Amino acid sequence: MHPFHCTTIVSNPFQQNTFVANLEGRSDCLVVDPGLEPDKIIGFLNENNLEPAAILITHGHSDHIGGNHALKAQWPDCPLIVSAGDAEKLTDPLKNLSAQYGLAITSPPADQTVTEGDRLDVAGFALEVLEIPGHSPGHVVFVWKGASPMVVFGGDVLFAGSIGRCDFEDGNFEHLAQAIHKKLFPLPDDTLILPGHGPNTTVGDEKRANPFVGRPAGYKE
Repeated sequence: MHPFHCTTIVSNPFQQNTFVANLEGRSDCLVVDPGLEPDKIIGFLNENNLEPAAILITHGHSDHIGGNHALKAQWPDCPLIVSAGDAEKLTDPLKNLSAQYGLAITSPPADQTVTEGDRLDVAGFALEVLEIPGHSPGHVVFVWKGASPMVVFGGDVLFAGSIGRCDFEDGNFEHLAQAIHKKLFPLPDDTLILPGHGPNTTVGDEKRANPFVGRPAGYKE
């Protein structure tokens, strides 16, 4: 397997993580969840002679889609990929929660939608789509099982010592916990979780110590 490069670009005001991932020797890359400071992302791509082959969206909240317009303006042929369940959030400021903050952030519509079990082959990455609702009903994660250790582009599902908020109108803690237990925790303990906020973590660390969904909360394998 080629060496894997992944850069985290943090956008204010929500300290949201955008990931730019590429394989050694390749100029095509993935951009996951473009945040609210797209100039940082575009600058990094240009400085490193990288071209996005796909823009992957884990869920449609505004801090994870705020850079879509700018990236699509720069690379109009780059497909914007989001789950079927959250696609409507891209173009609706109420549903993507930006209106509640006094803004009206929208994104171009999806070029492609995905659902549970779909596979994407982009920029040398073979990714599997898993639906993990609860923070947002249409939330998905993208799992790269060809890596060692495996890599999960995780959005706002599982954080280091925490989980995604479930107190939004369409949130549901039980759905989130159940999906984490059923779909993420069975992955190998060394699986790397690249979350939408905060530092990276692993499946094993969160099973062992996460106070919301891990063993301290009663999780048993």
